[in-house]
Amino acid sequence: MNPIELAASHNRWSALPTAEKLLLFGGLLVAALLVPPPVGHAVILAICAACALVLARVPARVYVPALLAPVVFLLLGTGPLIWDLVDWRFVVDPAGVDTAWRTVSRASAATATTITLACTTPVADLLAAGRRAGLPGPLAHVVDTTYRLIGILIGTTRTLRQAHDLRLGNRTARAAISSVGTQFASVFVLAVTRARAIDDAMSMRAERGETAVLAPARPVSPARVAVIGVVLVAVAALGVVT
Repeated sequence: MNPIELAASHNRWSALPTAEKLLLFGGLLVAALLVPPPVGHAVILAICAACALVLARVPARVYVPALLAPVVFLLLGTGPLIWDLVDWRFVVDPAGVDTAWRTVSRASAATATTITLACTTPVADLLAAGRRAGLPGPLAHVVDTTYRLIGILIGTTRTLRQAHDLRLGNRTARAAISSVGTQFASVFVLAVTRARAIDDAMSMRAERGETAVLAPARPVSPARVAVIGVVLVAVAALGVVT
C-alpha cells in the first residue's frame, strides 16, 4: 500500500460514513470553483488542513507533500501566463499576473479538497459508495485495477532505482542514461505481467469485470450533516461578502 492509502486507512475519520466526507469535501470543491479569491480559497485551505491534520490526524509527512506537489506544478505552469515575448524580450504581462494568481488560488483550494478526501477515505470505501450510487461494475473494476497497478508500479520503480544505485549505475553520464533506459524497459515488462496477475487475482474474488470490496454502509449522522451544512453555508457566505 502506498503512504496515502495507509493514511486513509489508519486515521480517525476512516470509520466515518463516506457520504458525509463526500458531502463535506464535494461541497468545498464546488465552493472553491464558485467563490472569488483570495479569502474564500484561504478559508477552504484552512478547513481542509484542519480536517486532515487536527481532526483526522493524518500524518503531516504524508499530507503536506501530497498537497504541495500539485501546487508546485501549478506554480511552474503559470510562467506562460505571466511572461510575454515582445520584440524577442520577455516582459511581465499585468493581466497575466492577475489571471495566474487567481488560477493558482482556485486550483490550490480545489486540490486541497480532493487530497484531503483521498487521505481520509480508503479507495475501497469510495468504490463501495459509488457502487451503491449506481456506478457500473465494470467501471469500478477498471478504476480499482488501475489504482492498484499504479501503486505497484511506483513501488517497483523505486526498488529498481535503488538497485541500480547500489550497482553504481549512475557513476557516469553514459551509465546513467543506460540505467534509466533499462529501468523503463523493466517497468514496461513488469507492468504487463503484474496487470495480468492483478486481473486474475481480482477475478477470483468476484466475477470477471467486477470488483468485490468489503466496505459496509455506515449510517449517516444527522448532527454531523448539520455541522457540514453550516460549514458550507459559512464558506459560501464569506466568499460572497468578501
